[in-house]
Amino acid sequence: RSMDIETPDNVPEADFSDSGALYSILERPVGLTGQDWKLILIAASRGGHWKVCVGTLPFIRPYVKETHPMYARELAPTESNRGRSRPSLARLNRKYDRIARALTAAILCFEARSQYAWAIRAIDDWIEWSGRRPRKEAVASACRVLAKRYRGQEVINLVARVMSIPEVGITDDDASDDDLDYTYEKALYTESINALYKHGMYEEADQLYAEGAANGHLPWAVMEDSDPTTLKLDLHGMSIAVAHSAICVSLQKETARSSDGSVWDKDVVIITGTGRRSGERFRPVLTTELQKMLQGQFVPSLAASAVPGNKGMLKIPREDIVAWFDHQRRQKRERLLAVAEAMRDITSGDRLERALMQSSNRLERALRQKYENVDEEAAQ
Repeated sequence: RSMDIETPDNVPEADFSDSGALYSILERPVGLTGQDWKLILIAASRGGHWKVCVGTLPFIRPYVKETHPMYARELAPTESNRGRSRPSLARLNRKYDRIARALTAAILCFEARSQYAWAIRAIDDWIEWSGRRPRKEAVASACRVLAKRYRGQEVINLVARVMSIPEVGITDDDASDDDLDYTYEKALYTESINALYKHGMYEEADQLYAEGAANGHLPWAVMEDSDPTTLKLDLHGMSIAVAHSAICVSLQKETARSSDGSVWDKDVVIITGTGRRSGERFRPVLTTELQKMLQGQFVPSLAASAVPGNKGMLKIPREDIVAWFDHQRRQKRERLLAVAEAMRDITSGDRLERALMQSSNRLERALRQKYENVDEEAAQ
């Protein structure tokens, strides 16, 4: 079923003067409430019934739309407030928080069933209805299902779409003091990078890390150091996926400052910490995990050795950095040559001509085979 099927649009969205009047007269809800639809979505999600989620989301639309910030008296024009009692923005935020879990339940179900297209459609519709950022759990779930289908660019587009929406209020009602450092933006970038890294889309993960660090939502790894022969990278509090992107982006940026990668003359020192705060929800990188990552996921591999007297530091010799940078440049040059070759074929018509010749040869062989079969039947 499509999400834009007919729904109870006659529910008043802006007139709050008679809110709850029928409820108080009848002492019971008229039909299903927004909370009822939310519970239906949660039940359907737990049962894995993604089609029920698709069919139910349109019916929760009016209840989501009436929490839109444009209906708050603080944000509405003065003329539109006359003769009408509008709720405060804080009240709309609380009302939205009570219903926001409905989208999370639906997206988790779409993730479990690999319905990435419905996940994107649901998030886009929810943003339009609510005028708010969806809960970070819902967006992270959509990023995971997109990454699972190797749609890295769509993950980047989704993050950009959500981040472009101004923050109206706290959308996670279960936030605690321990989560204050784990902001919405930090969580969104971290979870999306984790999803891309898990499925080998390192370039897209690097792009998200660069954007997150540039906007101040993720920590920048490069540390200021008075020693000109050393580049220090601080990976405290980063997951292994974010650490991978932090190393790649930092090295690319630092080596780009040099006119030639062969003149790179710095060793790289990576600070990971000793793991005393491993209870953080980032699951901080430990030295052994980082060494495995540098050996197995960098081409050519980077040989990192522990710094004597400090278990939380690794050192990569400058020769390995130069070799890695040269390999990156060769790969980039090969990709550019491949693109140029493809564009030349398209503009010159060679590719079209080859395709027509192959099609003509296949047709000729099929006709020849047909005539041979006819001759054999006639001979018999």
